[in-house]
Amino acid sequence: MPWRDKSSKPKVPEGTAYVPLQLPSGVPMPMCFCGDPYKVAESDEEDTYKQRYWMCANYAFDPPPRMIRIGRLTPPPLCDFEQWIDTEIKPEDKRYMELCKKWEAERLERVDK
Repeated sequence: MPWRDKSSKPKVPEGTAYVPLQLPSGVPMPMCFCGDPYKVAESDEEDTYKQRYWMCANYAFDPPPRMIRIGRLTPPPLCDFEQWIDTEIKPEDKRYMELCKKWEAERLERVDK
C-alpha cells in the first residue's frame, strides 16, 4: 500500500554518516604527494591499534590478491602517502588489546575441546 499521509512516512535521518576523526590542536597538516586532499585514518592493526595517521584520499582499499589475480578489480590510483600523527598506543587501548587476545585464546580453547 503506498504512503498516502506524509506524516506517516518513515523519517529519513538527517546529516552524514561520516564523522571525521578529531585532531589535537597544533598538529601540522602535511601535503600529499599527488596534490589531492588527504584524510585521517585510524589503524586497527595490533602494533598500532587506534593510532591516527594521514593518508592519501585516493587510497581507498587494499584489494584482495584473488581479485587482482583474476583482473576483476582495478584499484584507484595511489600515491602511497602515509604519515603517522600518533606515535604511541594509549594505555587503555593496550589494555583492550590484551583483553581481546585473552578472550580469543579462551574462545579457541573452548572450540578445540
